[in-house]
Amino acid sequence: MKTMPIPLVIPADLRSRVAGIARKANAKQAEVYRMAIRCGLPEAEKRLVADTGRLFPNIEPVPRRVLDRWYRSKASKEWDEVEAAATRAQSVPRIEE
Repeated sequence: MKTMPIPLVIPADLRSRVAGIARKANAKQAEVYRMAIRCGLPEAEKRLVADTGRLFPNIEPVPRRVLDRWYRSKASKEWDEVEAAATRAQSVPRIEE
């Protein structure tokens, strides 16, 4: 197994917990760190990786009734009519060879 040292800032409270575990287990602190990383990777992946397909998985989507209230206001209905008329007025583009 190829290894590579990685500089990592670890808070004092975590360092003291690792040292305590290493003393209890009669193991090296490096081994405790490696085991903690191996055991914690699945949990870190669940928390960090978005599997919902949403761009911002940590932000709840706006409820449908709120969207309807925002976009179905009087001004919005008037704009919908203008937009529909403008769409009907456009000609079909012709691509000539």
